[in-house]
Amino acid sequence: MDWVMIILWSVFIVITVIIELETSQLVTIWFTIGAIGGLIAAAFQLNEIYQIAIFLVISLILLFATRPLTKRMMESNVIRTNADKVIGMIGVITKEVLPGEIGEVKVDNTLWRAANFDNKSFAVGEKVSIDAISGTKLIISKIDNSNITPL
Repeated sequence: MDWVMIILWSVFIVITVIIELETSQLVTIWFTIGAIGGLIAAAFQLNEIYQIAIFLVISLILLFATRPLTKRMMESNVIRTNADKVIGMIGVITKEVLPGEIGEVKVDNTLWRAANFDNKSFAVGEKVSIDAISGTKLIISKIDNSNITPL
C-alpha cells in the first residue's frame, strides 16, 4: 500500500477543511470532497495519475455545478439587523431640520439625528424618507405626504 499518497491526501483534506472553517464563504469545500475521492483511490492502490485525475474531476464537477447556486444563495440572504435596517423606511420629524443643520427624526420607535444634503427644510411632524446613514445621523429626503398612512 502506498502510504505516502494516503498521508498526502489526508493532510490536504485537513488543510482544506481548516481553510473552509476560517472563511465565511464556501471556498475549498469542493477540493475537500475531491481530495476524499483521491484518498479513496489511494486506498484502492490506484496509480497517482488516476488519483489526481479523480481529484480534479470531482472537484471541477462540484465547483461548476454548485458554485453559481451557492454564490446566488449567499448574496440573497443578506438580512439587515443593525442600524442599516432603517434605510428605506419612513420617519417623522421631531425636531426641525434646516439647511446645513442637524434635526431629529423618529423612525422605528427610535430617535435619530437627521440631516439633508439638498438644502431643504423639514417641519416637525413631516414624514420623510430615510435614504442613508452617515456616521450617527440619518440622511433624509422629502416624500409626498398625501400618500403616506400614519405610523
